[in-house]
Amino acid sequence: MHSAPTVTEPSDPGGLAAGRLPHCVDSCLLIRLGFGAKDRDELAVLAGRPETRAEVERAIAQRALADRLSSAAALAAGVAHELNNPLAYVTANLAFLAERMGRLVEVLSGAPRTVEDVDLATQLAEAMREARTGAERMRAVVRDLKTFARVEEERRVPVDVRPVIDSCLNLAWAELRRRAGLARDLEPVPPVLGDEGRLSQVFVNLVLNAAQSIPGGRPDDHEVRVATRTLPDGRVAIEVRDTGSGIDPAHLPKIFDPFFTTKGPGQGTGLGLSICHAVITSMGGEIEVESAVGRGSTFRVLLPPAPQEPPQRAQDAGPSAPPHPARILVVDDEPLVGAVLRRTLAEHDVTLVESADAALARIDAGDRFDVVLCDLLMPGTSGMDLYRAVAARDPSLARGFVFLTGGAFTPAARAFLESEPVDLLEKPFDVAALRAAIARRLAPPPAPA
Repeated sequence: MHSAPTVTEPSDPGGLAAGRLPHCVDSCLLIRLGFGAKDRDELAVLAGRPETRAEVERAIAQRALADRLSSAAALAAGVAHELNNPLAYVTANLAFLAERMGRLVEVLSGAPRTVEDVDLATQLAEAMREARTGAERMRAVVRDLKTFARVEEERRVPVDVRPVIDSCLNLAWAELRRRAGLARDLEPVPPVLGDEGRLSQVFVNLVLNAAQSIPGGRPDDHEVRVATRTLPDGRVAIEVRDTGSGIDPAHLPKIFDPFFTTKGPGQGTGLGLSICHAVITSMGGEIEVESAVGRGSTFRVLLPPAPQEPPQRAQDAGPSAPPHPARILVVDDEPLVGAVLRRTLAEHDVTLVESADAALARIDAGDRFDVVLCDLLMPGTSGMDLYRAVAARDPSLARGFVFLTGGAFTPAARAFLESEPVDLLEKPFDVAALRAAIARRLAPPPAPA
């Protein structure tokens, strides 16, 4: 077994170890990202100056992003394939529905029925079910891609690695399927303390490397196996094993070095495994490799379990649906989102506006609402600004906010969501989750202890 090579730290006259660089970056990571000694010293000096600190952070982030973009390029064709297949039958079914709904209106209006109308209801139901299945499949692809593509500041929280691995395998499947079969052996394991986006980057890299070590065209002859297990010492092990070409023993000591690659020109930055190592070690873990030429390789990620949290007091199942129609204000700059919310929530009294300023004008004019469904980021006045303005006028209405988002978070938006007690639904949202969020906002506030 070969573990990651030991990195000898250089002298640190510029103050890297003293914490002048962003707290999430250390000198070891800079080495892994390919910064030479001279560059590291210069970065340390610049990081110590408030006026240039932001430039240092951007330089480090751009270097780390280079490998993620390389992986994204490898995934792009597969993601397009995974979206285009369901998109084909979603659009075809919607066209069929549009055509046949006209006939349904005629029948309901009293037109004589024909033989073709006998199964009309069944046909419409099947088309709607297939379209919804395709839409759910596309939503899953986008969700998986968003997890991989996150570039916001790292957040360490307890993470169950199994759904993260599943998302990564879904993303990499198109690249993998023409080269090898896939075996999943994901045993239940304790949560690890880490960042979901960073772990996703690691697992996608390892799976793509495994796929690319296998020649295309004979998938029945090869396998990539991904497994999770708990070691006797409590650590979580994630293994990616392939039956590919293996790694030359002479290359094994170098595979975690920045810019070292055995791929051809244009096929990689040589940063993938280096960044994987930096991410895992920053979480207190290790990454190991076993390999034999002509027989394949096994990469093993070892991570400590997250500290156990104290048990939570049992809570009620949650608020039930409100017994009477609620007054709901929908604030979204996309008119079709508002339209579908009005149809979906037909049992309530729904008012639609397309800007935060229009919403505030309604409230200032004396219109009363129980719940506000509000887009988080809109042109002009944002949903966050609207929330603050409402909180200053009517704190009880501010407690009724539910935010909707397409997933593009700014640093200000992340800070806002972490500090305010609001519900957040990501588009495309699930109707059951939407109704549950509304019910929570309509429930009376808990009595003080």
